[in-house]
Amino acid sequence: MPDDFGYFGKGLTGYAQYMTAFDRNKGGGKRPSGGKSGCLTTLLLGLLLLSAAIWLV
Repeated sequence: MPDDFGYFGKGLTGYAQYMTAFDRNKGGGKRPSGGKSGCLTTLLLGLLLLSAAIWLV
């Protein structure tokens, strides 16, 4: 591990600050919340309920 991290400083403190900034800028491996997740499930559930309602009538 290099000892000098430029703007972030030297040694372990510089490394910690560098990694914190890197994770913040790259998302840190976190998946975004919300978005399109569950759309297909909702659509299929809606079609299932609609077909059940039609079948009962």
